[in-house]
Amino acid sequence: MRHTTDVVKPAQASQIRKAPDRRHRLAQAALEVLEQEGGRGLTHRAVDRQASLPEGSTSNHFPTRVALLEAALHRLVELEGPAVRAMEDLLPGPYSPREAAELTAELVGRMLTPGGAELATARYELYMEARRRPEFQDAFNEVRREFLLLTERLLPAVGCRAPADHAPELLAAFDGLMVNQLFQPATALSRAEIIDYLERFFASC
Repeated sequence: MRHTTDVVKPAQASQIRKAPDRRHRLAQAALEVLEQEGGRGLTHRAVDRQASLPEGSTSNHFPTRVALLEAALHRLVELEGPAVRAMEDLLPGPYSPREAAELTAELVGRMLTPGGAELATARYELYMEARRRPEFQDAFNEVRREFLLLTERLLPAVGCRAPADHAPELLAAFDGLMVNQLFQPATALSRAEIIDYLERFFASC
């Protein structure tokens, strides 16, 4: 028989249900603050305001800046899930270098839509935070490692004979493309130019 001291009161049950939802809401708000105001604007109070929650809510769930950054990072991973699953769907192959370039260019285009660009901007803010904060670097590196392993698994579908060697190069090329398209409008490439660039990469893999 359950003792009365073990019984969860209705008010307590409500708080238990709300806690995960509130953490999720705060993580989303942290990501939005990063995109809108950059790393300097990411404070616990700014996240409280963005989430429309009482002051102190963020510090209650994420007491340190690193905990807040990690929450934003994991929310980013959740939101990028559809793009990752789309990449995984390409695994069987085989693809010619041109076909692989066209599929990758489509992914780049998808990530440059207004919503995708906002996520990408927040991602690069997290890059900068990881560079400045060694205690956050481990969490960030773990996420990057997952993307690297996915890239390594994709490359054999285009006939790459040394995927472990070329996966870091493709990831770097992808990052470079995204930065150029997002932040350097004067040198932004057309879709055709992106496909040609990627085709040359896949052909040399």
